[in-house]
Amino acid sequence: MKRMLQFKQTDTGYACFENDENVFEIAKSNLQFDVKAFYQAFYSEDKDFEDIEIKNCILEDKDGKRVYTCIVQLIIKIKEKLAELPLDDDNSAEE
Repeated sequence: MKRMLQFKQTDTGYACFENDENVFEIAKSNLQFDVKAFYQAFYSEDKDFEDIEIKNCILEDKDGKRVYTCIVQLIIKIKEKLAELPLDDDNSAEE
């Protein structure tokens, strides 16, 4: 099932919202990327990460556009790497 998120500006930064809930935010003050928060927002607790789409709701902000592009590219690269992993197949362990 496709996960639809919106990338929006907040009072303090740039955030990804899922069902109107802020799930991941990068502060404008330092633009630092928190890897643990990113993982928890998109990949932890059996979240569906197969098909994630993020709609950019910030069009006129250069920093916002760069942050959005970074997040989207990171999700694409993670999806590509996960696709390269061998599938767990119980039959392959048989001797």
